[in-house]
Amino acid sequence: MHRFAASPALARLEWILDGLDGTPGWGADASDVFAAAFSAVVTPERYVEVTRDRAARYAPVVVVGLDVGETTARARILRHDGTVDVVTCVVETARPHRIATTWVEGLVPAGLTPGLPADFTGHDLPSAATGARLVVFSGVPGSGKSTLADAAGAELGIPVFATDWLLGALTPFGGRHFDDPLAMAEEVLTTLALRQLLAGQSAILDHPTELVATRERWRSLARRAGAEFRVVECRCSDPRVHRARLEGRSRGIPGWHDSGDWSDVRQRLASFPSWHGEALTVDTVQPHELALAAVLRHITA
Repeated sequence: MHRFAASPALARLEWILDGLDGTPGWGADASDVFAAAFSAVVTPERYVEVTRDRAARYAPVVVVGLDVGETTARARILRHDGTVDVVTCVVETARPHRIATTWVEGLVPAGLTPGLPADFTGHDLPSAATGARLVVFSGVPGSGKSTLADAAGAELGIPVFATDWLLGALTPFGGRHFDDPLAMAEEVLTTLALRQLLAGQSAILDHPTELVATRERWRSLARRAGAEFRVVECRCSDPRVHRARLEGRSRGIPGWHDSGDWSDVRQRLASFPSWHGEALTVDTVQPHELALAAVLRHITA
């Protein structure tokens, strides 16, 4: 097994992973590894027996993620069926840093209420949001969607939930390195929209919304909640203006970048799927007041 930079917690975690890896002779030193308080609950002999049995699910151990501190370390490891479990190890602060507690659970722990569905059709909602609206501002970065979404939200008194603000808030927790940050943002936006609609209130979602599956999910949520579904697709017909906005903007979002990547935006524009007439398409080259007036008419129609 690959060895990582040392910390007391990681050293003990690697000992546990060796057991889950089915290492021959593993566990002979178990009585020296555990703190007295832990051994009083689970004897070292019993822990070794359970870990050896668990090895059948994991060996050879494949680590797909690692979080390391001085006294706590976690490893995300693959089961043979492809699902992910998390092994957590907490050690005492004083030498020799014996294991104070350790456990294994699914990446999504058992016993939680079910997550939100991909399609809300037929999903049981406790109340309907009659009169509320779910409004999506869609478009690539620099297209002007955030400016219009904020302005519309201010005019109509509707909260605006924006992907960039959500992802920026996750930056201190390693958010810039998550595997699929847009998927995380979409799940949070869906949850926020659901919460608003359940309260009988409208919501504006500021998100590129390039995935057709996401569009269908939010459409089904609005329909199931009894809310109007409105879409505003923002475009900038002048590439020079679009690029200047993208590269020269100063947004001040904590933990997020200001300027964008023009080459990335051009690629995304080329493959941006059509809303097939469902959206109000707004060219943000026009004066802001005209664009906002059209948006307000569309939302309140």
